[in-house]
Amino acid sequence: MEAMPDGIVIVDDEGTILLVNREIERMLGHSRADLLGRNVDTLVPGELAAPHAAHRRGFVEASRRRAMGRGLDLHARRADGSTLPVEISLAPAEVGGEQVVIAAVRDVSATREADRELAEARQRVLLAEDHERIARDLHDTVIQRLFAAGLSLQSVLPVVPESAKAKIERILDDQDDAIRELRSAIFGLSNKRAAGRTLRVVVNELVDESARVLGFRPTLHFNGVLDSIDPELTEEVAAVVREALSNVARHSRARKVEVSLSHVGERLMVVISDDGHGIPSSHRLGSGLLNMHDRAARLNGTCTVTSGEGAGTTVRWQVPVGS
Repeated sequence: MEAMPDGIVIVDDEGTILLVNREIERMLGHSRADLLGRNVDTLVPGELAAPHAAHRRGFVEASRRRAMGRGLDLHARRADGSTLPVEISLAPAEVGGEQVVIAAVRDVSATREADRELAEARQRVLLAEDHERIARDLHDTVIQRLFAAGLSLQSVLPVVPESAKAKIERILDDQDDAIRELRSAIFGLSNKRAAGRTLRVVVNELVDESARVLGFRPTLHFNGVLDSIDPELTEEVAAVVREALSNVARHSRARKVEVSLSHVGERLMVVISDDGHGIPSSHRLGSGLLNMHDRAARLNGTCTVTSGEGAGTTVRWQVPVGS
């Protein structure tokens, strides 16, 4: 008994403690001298002591080897009044002609904590899956419909009266803002969807997505070690590429677009160029381009836009990357 890894308590048919081992002393903080001769009900939390006495008498009348309170959350009371989660196995025995009950008591604190953490992890997985589903629906349905509506509005600009053009352009700008806010919400809901996926994969998906609204697939170039870019920077690059391609689809009427990503040395460069109408010199930078500048500045990088009316547009976005 002294070598057993579980606590052992032996009681008579009245519940009087006849014997305990060292593990019970260690587990519950009682000394052996303090426990011997006491009723075992004193080791049960106060509110459960009376029901335990009734259950104990029932076991004596129909004793057999079994787990105590199968499926229940059992606790034993320590000497200081605190409680300890336990599992208890019971077995009847005869010692010197006297019927006794042997209880094996196991501390399951670590198991209960592991169960709690597992339950919390399952809840987090369910919540993440739900967020991912909502994000996917927003991305694949709502944003695509907004894009299609925006392209339809843009297509009628050449044939509407001048008095209506400014109003339609304001609507398109508002639509851009709404799409940008939706994408921010999607990033939050999906909990960094890019995490666990390489920069190459993320940008490839963005280029494929843009092909549906451009009518052709942009040319894509990769150079250097891009798979080592961390998820946070991948998210920033994804936002820049998405914004730039959205601007091309909205304004440039381009027939050719090139996207280039290069990671050489300690700098990451993203270049998006098109052969479209370009940005008139009188046109102020929209919120999309300003966002690209802000992202670069926040990461100690730079963003430059080279354009001319009828000469296409090139966006160069570069930031330092730790070696």
